Amino acid sequence: AADMLRPARVTPLWLSLRCATMATRPSFIARARDAGDARALLGSFLSARKFDACIEVSDALANNFGSLHGGAISTLVDVVGTLALLSKDPLRPGVSVEMNQSFCSSARVGERLRIQGSVLRYGRTLGFTEVRILVDQPAISGTVETQRSVDGALPAHSGAASARLVAVGRHTKAFTSKPEHTNYA
Repeated sequence: AADMLRPARVTPLWLSLRCATMATRPSFIARARDAGDARALLGSFLSARKFDACIEVSDALANNFGSLHGGAISTLVDVVGTLALLSKDPLRPGVSVEMNQSFCSSARVGERLRIQGSVLRYGRTLGFTEVRILVDQPAISGTVETQRSVDGALPAHSGAASARLVAVGRHTKAFTSKPEHTNYA
């Protein structure tokens, strides 16, 4: 009788889909290793030290005040910093050793963000990255687009002088394997 009073345990749809696809899809490290080329991850990198991306602040990324959640900023620093490191060697993502963020201003739901990741130092055992999150022009759609540039400058359509800094973060990763001496160009 006590079991009848407890609500049934329901697995969220997103978790069910994620578990189903994880079993059939190889990891990004396996895809890069099998291809032997960084383009297997995101396409051709124009620079081996920078990665830029754009995203719109959606309700799913917002806190109760309608602005970008600090946890989402931390995730962006983690992911974009790692992608910048992977532009140097797609087989060495590393493991996080230290990460910090400075929150400079808010980004509201609907605003378009430009996330710029760069490698500050890439050594045998440690990699250091910096990620800058800026408010760009208003978003047109909820899609994520990636752009990589040789000098890391913002594209012409999003003037750097008018961009507002939302956060800056640093991410240090330790490498558990020796670098591959493979040309990924």
